[in-house]
Amino acid sequence: MGCCCSIKSPSQTTLGREVECPKCQQLFPSYTTNHAVKIQNFNLKFNDHLDNCLMSSQQNINKTEDYRGIKYWEKVQNEQGFQWVLKEYNPSLQINEQNISSEPFGQKQVWFRAKLEKLRIPWQNGCTILSVSQNHLLETSIESIMKLKSRLLHGELKIKFQEDQKVQDAGGLLREWSTSILQQLVEMEYLQKTETKELTYKFNPNIQSNTIDKRQLFSFLGIIVGKCLFERIPLSSFLDRTIIKHILRQKVTLEDIKYFDEDLFYSWQYLLNNNIDQLDLYFQLEYIGKTINLKENGCEIKVTNSNVQEYVNLNIFFYTQQFLEPYLSDFLTGFYQVIPKTLLRIFNPQELEMILFGLPFIDLQDWSKYTIYKECSAEDYFIQWFWQILSAWNQAELSQFLRFCTGSTRVPVEGFSKLESNRGEISYFCIQASEFDKDNPYPKAHTCFNRLELPKYQELETMEVFLKATIHEALEGQFGLE
Repeated sequence: MGCCCSIKSPSQTTLGREVECPKCQQLFPSYTTNHAVKIQNFNLKFNDHLDNCLMSSQQNINKTEDYRGIKYWEKVQNEQGFQWVLKEYNPSLQINEQNISSEPFGQKQVWFRAKLEKLRIPWQNGCTILSVSQNHLLETSIESIMKLKSRLLHGELKIKFQEDQKVQDAGGLLREWSTSILQQLVEMEYLQKTETKELTYKFNPNIQSNTIDKRQLFSFLGIIVGKCLFERIPLSSFLDRTIIKHILRQKVTLEDIKYFDEDLFYSWQYLLNNNIDQLDLYFQLEYIGKTINLKENGCEIKVTNSNVQEYVNLNIFFYTQQFLEPYLSDFLTGFYQVIPKTLLRIFNPQELEMILFGLPFIDLQDWSKYTIYKECSAEDYFIQWFWQILSAWNQAELSQFLRFCTGSTRVPVEGFSKLESNRGEISYFCIQASEFDKDNPYPKAHTCFNRLELPKYQELETMEVFLKATIHEALEGQFGLE
């Protein structure tokens, strides 16, 4: 059946070799890793072992007690502007569901996660296979997802590549797949950078394609965003505040435009704060070479001090909703197939952003604090080199390396202490030492277990070369499997 999970290495490796279960290290002979009908029973035995092994040590994430005493990062505003502050939350023994909206963010998380877990279809009931092509990842992913019944979106999804029947997924690919999908949507400009200083994205329905149905695409995007939220996978691309407000079914205001288009924000703010009776301005706008009336006979209605608020409101509605229809509605329909809209009412926009996108930075000290070691220790010379090398990298490099190791470019809002395996088990980042192999000197990553196999390099410079290679591999957006 192939590999038990997503195991990545920048070098090309082969199947048909002895394989080790990434969880318990039990060895299986080489003939169980070949895809051949005559040995199908051996493959089933191997995969059955993996499922049982995963389940045996899995924490019960349905119990709200597992979320008690959580630490999380929160974006707060002070005299210096916005800053991220680490907070600790110890909820009371009982959750007050009647007033949950007024509870602290940590309490809301407990309530929200518990509600979602009640929707989950146990993995023992089977999984849904998404058959996709690496060469046509977006098109085949849309085709596979849109065929699914809504209820299956609450079950386990596995990725199967049409090009390689030998490779099987035990869950590690879901994070990589969703990250690659969002990356491709950015590259194709269906997700377009906002006109702000922040690296956030807005919907762009102007892109034309002969191979992709745009309405299906935005419905598919809603499903992906919802599934990532359901599976606690931080999104790699940060959606702008107006989209977040639409998800929450809240009205978009002028303050939200600051995260959408700064020029529009300051222009409309100026109109509201100044005498504009003498301006030659009417209830219309020019967009992509067309004149749009903001209301009936808008081209004949002059904007004055008495109606300027209506003018600004109609502009906001056009840019953030009217212009995006029907694609915005398609996105929301897809999202609500996975996440019931009634569960979202407890959050404000900032809180939903934190849950959806995780932390916008990587704290190396937090990373090293919640790292465990196998067949090595934190004091070993090559481990010291490892953290020394990472300390010299910028955030973009750290993000890509995190993707290589875990399948995700971002960290949960609670930090590295809440990294999870493919089935919700808390799974700290793990470095496992391996012997240096000159024929295959690259590190390997077991993404479904957040584990890095690090060779015992003899020179710091050599380690740096091969660690850098993992970054370049991740940037190419390839699924490296063994």
